[in-house]
Amino acid sequence: MDIESDIDNIEEEEKETVLTLPSIVGSHKKKLKKSEIKANKLVEIHPGIIRLNGLPHGFFEQELFSYFSQFGKVTRLKLFRSKKTGNSRGYCYIEFEDEDVAKIACDTMNGYLMFRTLIKCRIINREKIDVEKLFKNWKTIHKPMLPSQKRTKYNRTKSMEQLTKSLGRREKKLQKQQELLDQMGIKYQLQDFIPLKSDTKSEVVEKKEVKKVK
Repeated sequence: MDIESDIDNIEEEEKETVLTLPSIVGSHKKKLKKSEIKANKLVEIHPGIIRLNGLPHGFFEQELFSYFSQFGKVTRLKLFRSKKTGNSRGYCYIEFEDEDVAKIACDTMNGYLMFRTLIKCRIINREKIDVEKLFKNWKTIHKPMLPSQKRTKYNRTKSMEQLTKSLGRREKKLQKQQELLDQMGIKYQLQDFIPLKSDTKSEVVEKKEVKKVK
């Protein structure tokens, strides 16, 4: 009798495939039948966005994409990284094809304990943000500059236009610092910056010729 019941269960599973979504510990598993999925396709689908905070180290773009694809189709994913080191900053935005799937993923992952870190998740209102700006360059992973590249960039010869912009930024910064000192009642006059000069190619050539003559 036990074997016959097992066979009946297998036949029932073959007739009706069930997609199981992960759920929070202690709650019932949510199941979507194929018939329900086909019925939902007739309804107009709107994308949904969630934000995840407290991501553990090692949970990067590929891991996030493969993990959250079990909820539904992930259209875009943006993990924010440090510009200096390139390491993960611990939060990301994920866009699902269906906003209902995004709500299920949010309810499931909010308060989920993963690798000793508590993940927080919330739904993002698309009308209050610039979605295209949020997911700009979402396919590219930021790579920080090497120390040698930073030195080359810092020591490069700048044009007069670049030096003028740099001097303008420094003057604005000086004015703000002077205003703060005045508000605090400190009588001290900050010195102006010395104007910067740019060595053009002609000036460099003239200097070399003078050295040769000497």
